Amino acid sequence: MSEYSMSTSNSITLRQFDYFVNTVQLGSLSAAARKLGVTTSAMSQQLDVLEGLLGRKLFDPQSRRSSLTKFGREFFLKASNVLDSVDKALAMAQTFSEGVMAVGTTPTIANKLLPPLIYRMRSEQNIDNIEVRSFTNIRDLYESLDRGDIDLAVGPLGRSAAKFVYPVGEEELVAVCHHSQGNRFDGSWERLAEAPWIRYGSDSDLTTIISRESDRAQVRIRYAVTAPDVTAALSLVEYGLGVALVPKMSLHGSSRLISPVRLPNPIRRELIVHARDMSLHVEKFLEVITGSDLVRKFGAAGLLESPSQASRSLSAS
Repeated sequence: MSEYSMSTSNSITLRQFDYFVNTVQLGSLSAAARKLGVTTSAMSQQLDVLEGLLGRKLFDPQSRRSSLTKFGREFFLKASNVLDSVDKALAMAQTFSEGVMAVGTTPTIANKLLPPLIYRMRSEQNIDNIEVRSFTNIRDLYESLDRGDIDLAVGPLGRSAAKFVYPVGEEELVAVCHHSQGNRFDGSWERLAEAPWIRYGSDSDLTTIISRESDRAQVRIRYAVTAPDVTAALSLVEYGLGVALVPKMSLHGSSRLISPVRLPNPIRRELIVHARDMSLHVEKFLEVITGSDLVRKFGAAGLLESPSQASRSLSAS
């Protein structure tokens, strides 16, 4: 970042921040100078100027710039954050497009629910330039929305910093197994616990649900393999490697080697759209996703169940 010469009102430059942060990260002035393509004397001079402008020492004078003062350690954290923010701003400038609507969601919704929605937005609303971003971790999806990286988020979401929250339906979760094992299970957790299971990452909401339901049934789930997402879990089930909990919509168009095991007490979770601002694109998205004709088609295909009438109202969080 050393080529940028923007400066603050007191003449501290990003170049000086860059020199300082790299010196600390690489452990020596010479290593930082080699990386940035400058002489050690030029870099040392700029660090002296930075300390003079700050009115405080960043490095222990006896350490040859290898040991930070207490102030230097605190300043390093702040300076690193400044450079990270500049990098992100520059990256956004390279990729930003005025007409793009970015939709963040889970892999299953991205693969099963969004394609017909996007088709309708293009054919009926004449809206192009839609970007779909998939998140296996719901927390990452929240953070992306809160940062403004995406315009709206769709999924089994709770609270976020979004200004608008809109329930669009419910999805059912089902256990699945290889079709040759289907007659082994009656849907009870006691019988399901007899088989090896496919685990998701510890930060997956599906892992949390499996743990909650097995605890309620007072059974212990034995995991055989870990999958990064639902698509991978279904592939593992297809090869008979274990039982998995998946959204019912993920079975749409899936292999005939996979059999669902309907649980005696169905697990359902609400799917919600979170939007930071009610732009024209977001309004059109909500109009399409809540259209009665499309909702009926989603229901017939097993992709989505209609939300209760009581929850079908736009609300500010």
